[in-house]
Amino acid sequence: MSENILNLIVKLKLNRVLDKEHMKMICNLSIAEYRGIMAQKNGQAMTCQEMAKAMDISPSRSSRVIDNLVRKGYFIRKTKIQDRRTVAITLSDKGWKVKREINKNHEQLEQDIEKNFSDEEMNMIKNSLRMLLDYFM
Repeated sequence: MSENILNLIVKLKLNRVLDKEHMKMICNLSIAEYRGIMAQKNGQAMTCQEMAKAMDISPSRSSRVIDNLVRKGYFIRKTKIQDRRTVAITLSDKGWKVKREINKNHEQLEQDIEKNFSDEEMNMIKNSLRMLLDYFM
């Protein structure tokens, strides 16, 4: 594989840290399920539409992902009292536990990266990644 930008991105994506199998090994989640758990902030209840937007996927796809997370015991689905047509999604205790585990893993990986680069190099890497994300978005 040559050293052009896209091949380097693919290499990074295929690296064990970002690999789907690694995510499944850590917490038995698909990438979409992982994004669903990480979309939940501060214990606030979210509607299915809010979840879809936060996960950056279609509402129909988010509905299937939410169903899987409810079935696995990571999410709790409740009907809102003021509007029974609206469903609120929150993390269960099991969901909070796996989210903490993911965050702990992220922190460890971030520390591992930071200890191998200077502050200046870290800033360059972050800026370059932001530029790439902006380009692809």
